[in-house]
Amino acid sequence: MSKTPTDKIISALLRVFQVMAYAEGALLPSILLVAIIHWTTGYGSVLVAIVGATHGTVFTIYMILVPIIARILHWSGKTVSVAISVAFVPFATWTFERRVHGDIMSRIQQGQISQPSATSFETAAEVISS
Repeated sequence: MSKTPTDKIISALLRVFQVMAYAEGALLPSILLVAIIHWTTGYGSVLVAIVGATHGTVFTIYMILVPIIARILHWSGKTVSVAISVAFVPFATWTFERRVHGDIMSRIQQGQISQPSATSFETAAEVISS
């Protein structure tokens, strides 16, 4: 089955969301650790700036993607609230992303969307039509 441009865009958005969720989950504790080291030793100001800027960029992209992905996957207000809240807890975005992945896999098993060829995000555009 060939993908339409819309399918490709939605698959790409879901993949970017997945990557940003994992990056955010790792960068939040990283910036906290680097900041604590800097505050206690006085060293590492360049590292704080680099990790801080990277975290800020990833956090912003994640927050921009939340309402987009919410619309694609028809999330409830509660789910959107959770998606935003987990960005403030170290590693919590990892668990949330696994939940999103599990939701897509559950929809596949229930026959709401077709089995993807490689990953659950490959045919995520079909979620829209369900």
